[in-house]
Amino acid sequence: MPFGSSSPDHNRIEQQRKGLRILFIIVAILILIGLLNVYSSTLYMNVEAGDNPYGYFIKQSVYLVLGSVFFQIMRKNKPELWGKLSGILSIGTIVLLLLVFVAGRTVNGATRWIALGPISIQPSEIAKLPAILWAARYLAVKMDVGKKITVFAEIHAMFQRSKNGKSSFVTQFLSYFKPLFMPLLMALLVIKQPDMGTAVMILAFPAMMYILAGMPFLEIICAGTLLIGAFLILALTSAYRKARLVVLWDPFSRASDLGYQTVQSLIAVGSGGILGQGAGQGFSKFFYLPEQHTDFAFAVFCQEWGLIGALFLLFLFVGFLYIGLRLASQVNNTYRMLLISGLTLLIGTQAFINMAMVIGCFPVTGIPLPFISYGGTSLVINLMAVGLIVGAVEYSMKEEEQKQRIILNDINY
Repeated sequence: MPFGSSSPDHNRIEQQRKGLRILFIIVAILILIGLLNVYSSTLYMNVEAGDNPYGYFIKQSVYLVLGSVFFQIMRKNKPELWGKLSGILSIGTIVLLLLVFVAGRTVNGATRWIALGPISIQPSEIAKLPAILWAARYLAVKMDVGKKITVFAEIHAMFQRSKNGKSSFVTQFLSYFKPLFMPLLMALLVIKQPDMGTAVMILAFPAMMYILAGMPFLEIICAGTLLIGAFLILALTSAYRKARLVVLWDPFSRASDLGYQTVQSLIAVGSGGILGQGAGQGFSKFFYLPEQHTDFAFAVFCQEWGLIGALFLLFLFVGFLYIGLRLASQVNNTYRMLLISGLTLLIGTQAFINMAMVIGCFPVTGIPLPFISYGGTSLVINLMAVGLIVGAVEYSMKEEEQKQRIILNDINY
């Protein structure tokens, strides 16, 4: 039976309404914390540079307004429309990723941004959204026709069919793994920037959808093992990525160069203590900690708000993850379930990876802390993702309510 084919349930609709209210509250609090953290972490930097002291805060506020507009656009249109447009959106993103190599702006050895006057856009952040839309659309088609979702068993069956002359292996392979085609292409372009962390994010969440679609447990273990092996090979064959793994093991051994950022981050987090040094009082932002307003914004937050603040922020992201996945289980079709799950995991997992990186439990990557780190592209994309989640749930609620009214009218008639 296709996902969500059960009869309409009034209690489920009420649970969805309650879930959306909680989701709105969580996102609103995260955005508020993010604005305050951007203000605190950039004030001195702006003053030292002779710029407007509130420059970054104003820019982030503008991005928030822009993101809110896109939030409403994604919310008000039927989620299936965005699935149909996923191919066009993916091709547009690929064009932007290619443009990075021609007209991109290089920062700290990575070419990831395209300058548009006073602002910059980061196509690798944009790629996360169409990757999930594309995968959700084509994987849902397979699930709705009752196709069993496997990987290794299906590849074996492909070999057998190709031996029997029924169809070529390449044709079967491209057809079956179509949900991963666009995400893989975008991830490969992002790796070349180089940005290994974001590339993994672009490909990981569409791949996770195979697990949500019912991939056998043994295959999940085998696939996970292969992916870890591939990650280690990529890491160890690059001097830059290999050095990051070494620093992860013992950052203090390279505290003056490669481990400097991690060491300063650990100092910032540790010096916050239980209650923190107070809002705006942290000292690491005074040029001790690089990227204190972007990738390492969580370190500044921990220093100023302490362990209590860090746990509160963690609680918000756990709550977002729980509510998002719960809402995914309550919608009325497969595509929406996959879409909400993928977007929820995208935001939640990025948050946990960033936090782990800041406390030295994960290699330093370019993955920002959603809603907290400064960055226009990231904030707008995250708000668009939330808009898609809300829209998918609201359309499911409307359709369920319409079904209930039809049933009641038939009974009364």
